[in-house]
Amino acid sequence: MPSRYAEANARIAREMRAGGYFDAVANGGPALERVHRYLQLFEKADEGRSQDPLQHPDYPCFPGLRNEPFRDARASDAAIHLENAFAPIAADCGSLSDAQFLHYVPPAMERMWAVRLLWYMGICLEPFEGGTAATFEVLRSMPRACLDYPWGDALFSVHASESHLRPHCSVDNLRVRCHLGITVPPGCEIRVGRSTRTWQQGRVLQFEDSFEHEVWNRGTERRAILIVDTWHPDLTDAEIRALTAGWRHSRVRSLFLLDRLAMVSGGVPPELARYLSAEMKQQDAEPATSEYWRRQGREL
Repeated sequence: MPSRYAEANARIAREMRAGGYFDAVANGGPALERVHRYLQLFEKADEGRSQDPLQHPDYPCFPGLRNEPFRDARASDAAIHLENAFAPIAADCGSLSDAQFLHYVPPAMERMWAVRLLWYMGICLEPFEGGTAATFEVLRSMPRACLDYPWGDALFSVHASESHLRPHCSVDNLRVRCHLGITVPPGCEIRVGRSTRTWQQGRVLQFEDSFEHEVWNRGTERRAILIVDTWHPDLTDAEIRALTAGWRHSRVRSLFLLDRLAMVSGGVPPELARYLSAEMKQQDAEPATSEYWRRQGREL
């Protein structure tokens, strides 16, 4: 684990211990043994690293997962689900005006990266922004969608011509990312690990963004895709439930809720920040979250 993340990860662990989440997982029996080991790695800055030098997520690597840079989308029910719904998804994306996108200016990006967030940090944005109803319907019925977990994403992503997203890794190795090609001009490529591929309209590329990846649009037109995360296939339902509850609680999620929005041109939109904060607090009381966040038999 890179040292620059050690303190942030230790702070997550402290909040989880203080709220009783650590104890709930430790007492969860064999079904949560790997989750317990994973949590312990957040307190050990020198452990939890991948053996692959091109896989270095912010968080420690969850033990026992078979991580691969690119995956076979033909073997994924989620990828097939998205491809079968390509027409309404593409129509929704095409209906959006430039003003309906947020414009990111992250340090790793050269030229424009515009996004239309659909789920952000475990919060559905349909009530906030409206529109793209067909895409929201597709996402709600998608197999093993990783959307309640705060680091799972669903968004339309547009890269301008002659743009480059420089090499970087994501937060964790818990997810498999789907890219559904919507508008793919010539000259667009993505490298994950040591392999480089191109998108195709109406088809899904699947990869694990815990591996180093970078993106180019060397063409003269913008490239548009739908990004959706799914849970890693090696995670069990019990592990997914526990991991979601751990990162969903406001004691943890508030530590990073607005970090990525800080990269938006003009800063965090105030109305969106208020909506996210209100939804996060409300979700604390949901049984799927609160069952893991108890201290001496009492909810926080």
